[in-house]
Amino acid sequence: MTDGDGKAAKDVIRDVGKQLGAKKECPNKDLLVKLLRQAASALPKLKTQSDLLKPVIKPLSDSILKHGLLKQKDKDVRLLVSICVCEILRILAPDPGFSDADLRGIYQLLLGMFGELVDTKSPYYSRRVELLETIAKFNFCVLMLDIGCEDLVLKMFNIFFGVIRKEHSSNVFGAMSSIMSAILKEKVSQALMEVILRNLLKDKKDASPASFQLAVSVIDDCSQALEPFVCRFLNRCILDRDNVNSELKESYHDIIYEIIQCAPQMLIAVVENLTQELLTDQVDVRITAIKFVGKLFSIPGCHVAEEYQHLFAEFINRFADKSAAVRLNAVLCAKSFYLINPSGEKSTTVLSALEGRLLDFDDKVRTQAVAVVCDLAKSNLRPIPPDMITQAAKRLRDKKASVRKKALQMLLGVYHDYCIKCSEGIVKLSVDFEQIPCGILLLCYDKDMEFGVQNIEHVLEEDLFPVSLSVEERIRHWVFLFSHLVSAHKDGIFTTAHEKALTAVLCQKKRLQFEMQSYLDLRTKEKQNVSGRGEERFNRLFAKMSTCFPVKLKAEECFIKLHLVKDDDLFNTFKEILNEPKFGSSQIIRDNIVRKIKDLHTDVEFLQLLATKCSFNLFSSDHVRCILDNLSENKFGQGNLKKACVALLMIIVNSFPLLLRGSEEQFCILLLEEKSPFCNELLQMLVKAGPHISIDLSVIYPFLESICLNGTRTQAKLAISAISELIVTSQQFTFSCLCKTLVDALESGQHIPTVLQSLGCMAQHSVSAFESHAEEITRYIFDNIFSGLESDSSTSCKMKIFGLKTLVKSFLPHKRTGVTRQIDEVLGIISQMLLSKNDKDHLRLAAATSVLQLSQLWDSHIPADIYRETVLTAKDHSSLVRKSFLKKTFKLLKNNVLHCKYLCAFALAASDSFEGSPKDDSLNYIAEIIKIRHLEAKVPRTSTVKRDATDNPVCAVIFLIHILAHDTEFPSQDPENEENSGPFFSPLVFTMDALLNPSFIDGDMNRIHTVVSDLHNIFIAIKRAEDALDVAMTSRLHVLANLGSKYLAAKNSGRPVSHSPTNILLPALLYRKSNAKLIECARSTKSSRKSLEDNSFDDGQLHKRSKTLKAHKEKLHETQKQIISGDKEKQNFISPESITCTEKPASQEDSLFGDWNLG
Repeated sequence: MTDGDGKAAKDVIRDVGKQLGAKKECPNKDLLVKLLRQAASALPKLKTQSDLLKPVIKPLSDSILKHGLLKQKDKDVRLLVSICVCEILRILAPDPGFSDADLRGIYQLLLGMFGELVDTKSPYYSRRVELLETIAKFNFCVLMLDIGCEDLVLKMFNIFFGVIRKEHSSNVFGAMSSIMSAILKEKVSQALMEVILRNLLKDKKDASPASFQLAVSVIDDCSQALEPFVCRFLNRCILDRDNVNSELKESYHDIIYEIIQCAPQMLIAVVENLTQELLTDQVDVRITAIKFVGKLFSIPGCHVAEEYQHLFAEFINRFADKSAAVRLNAVLCAKSFYLINPSGEKSTTVLSALEGRLLDFDDKVRTQAVAVVCDLAKSNLRPIPPDMITQAAKRLRDKKASVRKKALQMLLGVYHDYCIKCSEGIVKLSVDFEQIPCGILLLCYDKDMEFGVQNIEHVLEEDLFPVSLSVEERIRHWVFLFSHLVSAHKDGIFTTAHEKALTAVLCQKKRLQFEMQSYLDLRTKEKQNVSGRGEERFNRLFAKMSTCFPVKLKAEECFIKLHLVKDDDLFNTFKEILNEPKFGSSQIIRDNIVRKIKDLHTDVEFLQLLATKCSFNLFSSDHVRCILDNLSENKFGQGNLKKACVALLMIIVNSFPLLLRGSEEQFCILLLEEKSPFCNELLQMLVKAGPHISIDLSVIYPFLESICLNGTRTQAKLAISAISELIVTSQQFTFSCLCKTLVDALESGQHIPTVLQSLGCMAQHSVSAFESHAEEITRYIFDNIFSGLESDSSTSCKMKIFGLKTLVKSFLPHKRTGVTRQIDEVLGIISQMLLSKNDKDHLRLAAATSVLQLSQLWDSHIPADIYRETVLTAKDHSSLVRKSFLKKTFKLLKNNVLHCKYLCAFALAASDSFEGSPKDDSLNYIAEIIKIRHLEAKVPRTSTVKRDATDNPVCAVIFLIHILAHDTEFPSQDPENEENSGPFFSPLVFTMDALLNPSFIDGDMNRIHTVVSDLHNIFIAIKRAEDALDVAMTSRLHVLANLGSKYLAAKNSGRPVSHSPTNILLPALLYRKSNAKLIECARSTKSSRKSLEDNSFDDGQLHKRSKTLKAHKEKLHETQKQIISGDKEKQNFISPESITCTEKPASQEDSLFGDWNLG
């Protein structure tokens, strides 16, 4: 500005002052505005020279005060006055010449101008901004503190926070911040601090975000000045909040949260005190504190956890707080903490604390811990350590069903994400993530109604993999699982329990598909001819199929409703899906079913589930082809992956052999591969799938023949079965040719064990082929293998076993008919093996198990002494023999192919005095058989096959008593004395206890009463009979029957036994009508007879044993002709019933006893 300009400005100002001063009253608006505008324009041109300019300006100043222009209401006047006053203050500073009262009025006017800044559309807006900037530039507002206008300062702060908007330019924002900072640096008050803190929270109350930013700016600029006031306030809120007189005390956590982000150095003395809140006894305070501290630790870039070590340590301690609610909230904090702080010691500590909560004793905490782990696993920001997934997957076996359910839901999401990343090549297959399907499989064993095989099948089919995941990728995951078998891999995760669970799922699926196919076939057949019997068959099918659903009763109702549907297209579509093995095609058909059922008035959800269960979606022919492709093309270089492929394929084919159809060529290539390590498995699959696939036997016959001649015994058995499955009508001569080849190989002495196995198995499949060479084979075995029976070498023992197995199998054809040869010679060999004490343990075991096998078809031909010696194998001196024999006996009894008289073996084993006697196993075995037979008895029999009347657990007592009576250790003196004879009679007690145990038959007391009655009648019948083999043993039979009666009476608590019409059949082979003269005669010759019998056993000559067998048959025939009757008057029977012996017709299904009938 030039001197000329300054002089002109002074003249203008002087003139304006003179004109206004000359007026006694305030001029009109137009004149006033004109004069003030002149002054407002001239004043900025003057430099700050207070001594020289004061006379020039004073008239104007006085006029403004004289006419009360500071209180004008007109906006134009107020704005011009404000500008003039502001310029006067600038020019005349530091002594503008106003009184304190005048200055107060000036500041009130300026505050009014500040309030009008909210109107950014006003034509005066720019002038108001200039006014604000001038005031900020020259710190005029600080003068308010000097004149005691703290109230105006507080008002100004509120005005600034109230008017600031995001539309305001940065210079407005900066000017306001500068004015407030200048004042705060001069003087801070509690009121001013609260205004700032209150606006620090406004962003959280949906107010202007600009006021929040202004507060942050002021705090950042004045942190040192504000720190004492803020710290004092916040510490009082933490330590003594009830005595804080401020509404902000309820929001102190939010204040700390905001300040620590803009001025963290202010809160050094505050944050550590938060530890007190984490340690308080008040649970609600600890919960609030843990939430807030976790929030602080999760602020990006603040590193609060690193800077406040003690607070972090106490934060970690809250993961183990005594309150479950506190622990729950600590777990929730772990997620945000780890995502913000993904590395370092602190994050490791938090993860460790989180992992510990997976085992929390509160189910809600465990559930939340799983949820957090799963959320972290799915986060792309920072993956968690994989072993955390392993620990989370263990919650699928949690004791609480609610935890298992939630864990299943969340872990499936994690597994989906993992599968997609694997398919995209982002991550590699991981043992830890594959723990998820492992855990899901184990849920098949869960008895909760929300799990179990019925529910988990659907999970594996529909939820395990993402819908978009290809068959190839799905197989990759399954093969990876199977490649990590616990038995074959140091990092194994897949156990036999998982394999059995998967098999159970597939078996259930197979069972439903079979029953559904049966239903559809029956529906078609009965469509035009509905009978009562047809409806009964339908209901039986519905009952069977409903067991494959989570809620059996509901499913059965839905099947009945479905049966009433008249839409044939729907049922035809179900037929299509049952016969469509391809994955993609099956999905299309299933979608068609879903569309169809939407128009039906029936349970849509049920039909969708049924369609899913009927389709090949878990494994399909595409899955099988993919596995075979991988094996054929050698995509898996590692041997364990190949083995896994074969193991998986085995499980699939065993359940669904149909799925191998279409892949026959690939399968044959693998099968015929030279020195294949999977020959056994492939042969098993061939046997299983043979009837379902199209393979020309002539193509693979040379291979199978070589297996029968040169393979292992296992392979030979499979090869024979495979030939049997693949033979068509035109190839019936195949077995005859093969038998000739095998006989030639046998005579040449090549691979004798394998050839014997092949011959034995072939005899079961083709009786005619074996019978044509039976004489040659039998003679070879007797002359070349059994001739050296006295040899005890290991090789000789094995050969004898192999020879025996071949002979036994030749008498056990699968079709159960066609054998015309005599079994006497085989039984003779078995008898010598059982009675010889010098043979190897395995040889005695083989002999005993052979008797068990032969009993399935030849029970009537097995003499009593062989039966007795077989059962006594349960007391063999070798623990291996005992355990193996009992296990085999149990298996056959459980499969319902063995007579219940062999239950005696468990009783004898339980009383064994050998070390390691399997008493518990015996009890479990007999309990299981009793339970199975009890359940069978409750179901009406539909079979026409007649079962031996003594083939039930109760009648096992009849056979046990006879065995004990012939025991050489039978007490000779006072046998009925319990103290002396108790251990010997323990098998009888053991059996009776088992039969009378309600827990073995689901607490059915009616059945217990029946058993008591039957036992009572059995003992009566035995006391009226005599021993059919050795009459001298009759007294022992009676002693045992008396002891049994006494024990029964004791068990029955002295209550009288209820009598009901019943038939008690005593086998005529063991018992006959009592004859006192015969008994006396037998006693006199007992010792000589026993010596003769012992010599016959020690002789070792096969022809002598054969004579004994013939004598047994003659005796059996003679005994069966007897008809013995008696009555109460002539005989001293306890009960009035009579005993008769009836002859039973021979049949392969019956055990063929001539039986004593009580009734």
